[in-house]
Amino acid sequence: MNISALQKERAKYQPKLPKSLQGAVKVVEGDKTKSVGDQKDIEELFPNTYGMPLISFEEGEEKNDRSPVNVGLILSGGQAPGGHNVIS
Repeated sequence: MNISALQKERAKYQPKLPKSLQGAVKVVEGDKTKSVGDQKDIEELFPNTYGMPLISFEEGEEKNDRSPVNVGLILSGGQAPGGHNVIS
């Protein structure tokens, strides 16, 4: 298979780990989420996840308790100008 020069350059790309995820991390809960419209209908369709808070990660202090954190992501499925290797 022939690989173009552009494909070779893309393969060299190494994503950068955000500073907030380098070392100790603190999980911060934000506002609860809600849909723009049809809130009651959507809440009925997704009773286990509707209204969950936004989560952000910040630099934190090192702790002995390293219990795992489950985090879900919702991707739009639309076009992404820089690719889908970035989650903000």
